Amino acid sequence: MSPPRIAFAIETTLGNAVFLQNLKRAMSQRTDIEPVWLPIDEHADDMWEHLPLVRSRLSLRGGLRARTALQRAAEQGVIQAAVVHTQRMAHLVHDFMNRVPSVISTDATPSGLETYLRYYGLRSQHAGWVGRAKNALHRRTYAVAKGMLSFSEFTKRSLVEEYGVPGSRVHVAWPSVDTELWRPNPGRKAGDGRVRLLFVGGDLDRKGGLLLLRWARETRLRGWRLDLVTSQTFEAPPGVHVHVGLKPNSPELIGLAQAADLFVLPTMADMSSWAIAEAKAAGVAVVTTPMGGVGELVRDGVDGRIVPVGDYAALASVLDGLVARPEALRAMGQEARRMAEERMDLRTTCDRMISFIREVTGV
Repeated sequence: MSPPRIAFAIETTLGNAVFLQNLKRAMSQRTDIEPVWLPIDEHADDMWEHLPLVRSRLSLRGGLRARTALQRAAEQGVIQAAVVHTQRMAHLVHDFMNRVPSVISTDATPSGLETYLRYYGLRSQHAGWVGRAKNALHRRTYAVAKGMLSFSEFTKRSLVEEYGVPGSRVHVAWPSVDTELWRPNPGRKAGDGRVRLLFVGGDLDRKGGLLLLRWARETRLRGWRLDLVTSQTFEAPPGVHVHVGLKPNSPELIGLAQAADLFVLPTMADMSSWAIAEAKAAGVAVVTTPMGGVGELVRDGVDGRIVPVGDYAALASVLDGLVARPEALRAMGQEARRMAEERMDLRTTCDRMISFIREVTGV
């Protein structure tokens, strides 16, 4: 009996591209299912570009592309189940999901994404009759799905409490990485007494990188180096090294994590973080905020520290304290690696995800 063919329609923007890459890595040697990969690029030009509404609404564009990709995949062979990431991709594929048992994966509900709107100074998208209509659409989309994959307990609570999804139909799968690829390498440590800090975030402002740069300019401590991985170059203060164009899971990025003593992501608006999982797998202590589900990934005082969102004074105090205590960072790094092995290992997480998908879809 041949293994079931499961389609994975995954949008490829931002961290979702890492999700897709990691899924492919985890499933590369599986024989119990036949994955059909359907990457959905919301931003690429295609036949829908002439429609003004589509050009202005990425969710509609992505939904049309997901619909087309799933239909073509079904024409090329029987699809027994499907995973659609995220709900934006699923709004226009209800008919497909009614025929083929499907699971939706997401790192955030529309309610959770209100944080992003407030951060950018935009108005709520869920007020008035338009908000009620959108809420009804999301509830319908979630109801059509056989199950939900959530990247955090934070998002699971929202699905259950705000959108009426039964808790038994939601499986939490934290951001996870290949812990054999992302692993500690003491040989990469500087050995010169400097404490190495690392930041990874394309959107420097939203990810809290500007707060970190302020600390680099104002701290009186010496004996540290900050490696900052982001999407654009700029003139950095002394001690800060900017890296642009590094690819996910690349040797260069892994090497920076292995050389680091402390990973800092004082994010202002986020739902989850693959970068934190990568850092912890490399045995690096983490400083972050409790924004969305990000704070679930760090045990305050055990493998890192949690600081209030946007609180520069608190961030500076924590950074000064940790940089001055490298022995504490080493102990936290060991705990970070232990937690990554237990809760963030890619293959273990994938095994549990596939078991959940097969259970709720019946394939």
